[in-house]
Amino acid sequence: MFLFVNFESTEDATKAVEGLNGQKFDEKECFVGKAQKKNERELELKHKFVQSMKEAVDKSQGLNLYVKDLDDTVTDESLREYFAPFGTITSCKVCFSESTRDLYTNEVYELGVKFCFFYKQVMRDLNRTSKGSGFVAFSTSDEASRALMEMNGKMIVGKPLYVALAQRKEDRRE
Repeated sequence: MFLFVNFESTEDATKAVEGLNGQKFDEKECFVGKAQKKNERELELKHKFVQSMKEAVDKSQGLNLYVKDLDDTVTDESLREYFAPFGTITSCKVCFSESTRDLYTNEVYELGVKFCFFYKQVMRDLNRTSKGSGFVAFSTSDEASRALMEMNGKMIVGKPLYVALAQRKEDRRE
């Protein structure tokens, strides 16, 4: 249900928004705000999203490490094992790319859509290849700093690791 109300003054409208937005009526939370055009709403939502992403990055600044030059055999679990001695790991991920080749055969097409989907999913999992990089996030910046100092240049599976503080793409390009 929508309801539009016109106020005689902007002060009264502001008071209504502040006092009624988020209130529950008949066990439903109500949204009360200025009437906006679709593009205005989208712009406002985009701004809020970007702001929340920046806050999340600022909050995790110094906690997340970027690791590259990983051997193809390194998994999420083994990467976690390499970095575990330095502290509590909150997240650990090796980056993989998936093969996009069409792996269907004529026989598979004849068996039906459900089998084709399953077959493609299995083959996609079998054809994942490591991008040679990953991310490790720690619970404190001290742990991350210690891991960075100890692991940068360390030989893992015959390759020296490159370890640095993770940065957003926008920040790296500046």
